[in-house]
Amino acid sequence: MTRVPSHPTRGHRAGLLTAGLAAALALTSGAGSAWAGVDSTDRVIDGKQRTISAIQADTTIRAVPPLDRNPLTRQWFHDVTAQFTVEGDKADEFAGTIKIGYLVGFPATVDGRIRFGYSSPRVGIETDNGIPGPKLDVDLIPTVTGEIETGFGPGVRQIEAVSGRITGSEGSVRLTNSIGTVTGVIGTATVQPYVTVVSDTGDSVTTLGKPYEVN
Repeated sequence: MTRVPSHPTRGHRAGLLTAGLAAALALTSGAGSAWAGVDSTDRVIDGKQRTISAIQADTTIRAVPPLDRNPLTRQWFHDVTAQFTVEGDKADEFAGTIKIGYLVGFPATVDGRIRFGYSSPRVGIETDNGIPGPKLDVDLIPTVTGEIETGFGPGVRQIEAVSGRITGSEGSVRLTNSIGTVTGVIGTATVQPYVTVVSDTGDSVTTLGKPYEVN
């Protein structure tokens, strides 16, 4: 994955290794929001000369003892508000997809593969029209699992966890207590969350958060 620099550049298509859940999240959005607790942001200028921004806010990743008690499992809880803004002519006509995922780094594996699991019990969809709006809660099921060929390590793999449809000039989706696991890892895993916004015309921007160690 190529990180989009912090200054505006021409949009490009980004290929993602998908091991995640495609959740149909319809975000209603509007102008006038002020995002609080921003952790990272990047932007791109698309083919229509609009500036598209991907934003992570209020992000935490908390390593926890794995429920399966397997010494080769690394487990974490993830909270994040994934946001997008679009500026420029006909920004309110923007349509695309927002994606939340991880770069997972590992020093070694047992058999050249890692197994990934993810579940998000609650997702909040934020609506903003310049005044406080409603917050909708939906369940995301089922839990997503997958096996990825990695080699024996060290290595880094990109894993898409959840994605959903977006429209309009801005919006956000809040994930709380999402659970991620990787099994088959020897040593400490490094988890770096990301948010990607992709327009329906293929322009893409990704913002990377800080890396977290998961023992």
